Amino acid sequence: MNQISSTKERKKVKVTCSFCKGKGKDPFEVMSTLSKCCVCGGRGVVEVPAPYQPCAHCRGTGAIQTLTCTVCGGKGFVPSPDVPTINCPECKGTGDDASAPAMACLRCSGRGWVAGD
Repeated sequence: MNQISSTKERKKVKVTCSFCKGKGKDPFEVMSTLSKCCVCGGRGVVEVPAPYQPCAHCRGTGAIQTLTCTVCGGKGFVPSPDVPTINCPECKGTGDDASAPAMACLRCSGRGWVAGD
C-alpha cells in the first residue's frame, strides 16, 4: 500500500504568506486595519515542508472567501506527494466538495489528488 511520507521528515522552507500576501496584516481587516495576519503572525512568511505545491482547494490564496483555508491552514501551499498520483475522481482535481464548494472534498481531503497505481 502506498503511503504519503510524513511532513516531519521533510526540510521546511520559508515562503511568502499567501493569506496576507506577505504584508503581515489581516487582509480582510476583520478586527481592525492594524490586526496581524492570523496565519503568519505578522511576519509575512510561513514555513512549509519542501517540496511543496499550491493548495488545490484555495488555489494557493490561503483563503476560502474570508476564512483561512482548512486544507493548507492559510499558507497557500501543501506538501507535494511522494507517491504517484491521479486527479481525484470525486472533485476532478479542484479540491472542492461538489455540493458545497467552500468545503474541501472528502475523498482527497481537499488536495485534488489521490494515490495512483
